[in-house]
Amino acid sequence: MTQYQKTLGPLQGIAMTVTTFIGTGLMILPAMSVAEAGSFAFYAWLITAAMIIPIAFIFALLGSKYPSAGGASHYIGRAFGAKYEKAVGWLFLSILLVGPAVAIKVAAAYLTIIFKTSDQWILFFSLLTLTGMLLFAVVGMQTSARFQTGIVIIMILTILWLCFIGDISASRQVIEAPTTLSQWQQTLYATGVIFWCFLGIEVMAHMGAEFKNPTRDFPIALLGGITIVILSYLSLVLLIAWHHTYGDEVTNSQSLALLVSKLMGETSSRLFAVGAYIIAFANVAIYILGFSRMVQSMAQQGALPAIFIRLNQRGAPEKAVFLVGVITLSSILFSELSGWKMSWFIEMTNGSFLLIYTLTCIAALKLVNRVAQLLAMIALICCAFMMFFIGQSMLFAVIAFCLALSYEYMRSPKSPIKGPKLHVQ
Repeated sequence: MTQYQKTLGPLQGIAMTVTTFIGTGLMILPAMSVAEAGSFAFYAWLITAAMIIPIAFIFALLGSKYPSAGGASHYIGRAFGAKYEKAVGWLFLSILLVGPAVAIKVAAAYLTIIFKTSDQWILFFSLLTLTGMLLFAVVGMQTSARFQTGIVIIMILTILWLCFIGDISASRQVIEAPTTLSQWQQTLYATGVIFWCFLGIEVMAHMGAEFKNPTRDFPIALLGGITIVILSYLSLVLLIAWHHTYGDEVTNSQSLALLVSKLMGETSSRLFAVGAYIIAFANVAIYILGFSRMVQSMAQQGALPAIFIRLNQRGAPEKAVFLVGVITLSSILFSELSGWKMSWFIEMTNGSFLLIYTLTCIAALKLVNRVAQLLAMIALICCAFMMFFIGQSMLFAVIAFCLALSYEYMRSPKSPIKGPKLHVQ
């Protein structure tokens, strides 16, 4: 079995989009943005959303026109050839070395709150969480999508309840528009932090082949989900700023727990920790699915062994999931033993995703019609703008892509040199 089952509709797609973008970032990014930009944080989020929407439209257009489990690598391959397609696939897989370990350890930290254990248990809980995510990925997309839909409904209801008891209408008083140059610099600098929230467009692109009607459903799922994400984050930014549950790194990481405790009492903290863990689990699990689809797609191209092509009876790439699990396990152990800061892993992940988005926008200039090319150019300018704030963290992605592209050129068969023709007189 090598063909994906087309089981996703627009509502399930919206749910998966929301849980792709709302996960561990929900626990810390709103508070971090308020700490960075102060009363200008609301505008910082609007600016970041305005920059990400053109990029999302490009992925929606390409995903509906060229549905493939390869996602961005497939689009880039259609524009520039198989070598670039495989190189982007390797770049995407390189994110496994720096990305999932961060999110899994954040999720595991909530288990220490639930079970009231010390931080020494985080490694054990990380391994337990990874095992659960791999099992989750093996059950197949339809089962996963149903779980994601339930999570999204609970999350939206929770945010609406917090808005109600937290007096969201009064919190609008904290909104202030930047006017001076220094205020604009403060606001724009915060967009570099907020960008992490929107990492995941590429992961959703891998799911395009599993929609029942990709041309109609994929754009609805991606754009509808992003709209819900933006409204959710903006609501929490206002509530956190209004109730002053932000500050240093420790306070920012506990900002939502502090908000819940302030509005509903301390007895709700453990219940909130359960919900936070479930959201984080669902968020990283969809990444595991996306990475597995990428492995299966690369195996079809011949970049990886053919054993990763086959799917199980539930339509999940079981062998690919196992490979993703091994790499993620190595990343978790390395981050634990090396003692490197989590911020380093986050910055490298940002740079890798942004490079993939940039290459996709360049590919779109060749793949879409003239009207959409203008949108692709705007999206490309947005990517360049974000590169300015990510800065040297782009180095990991650039090196990984150059190495991958060089490898693909070296392994490609060389054209035989034709000898001179002999003319018999």
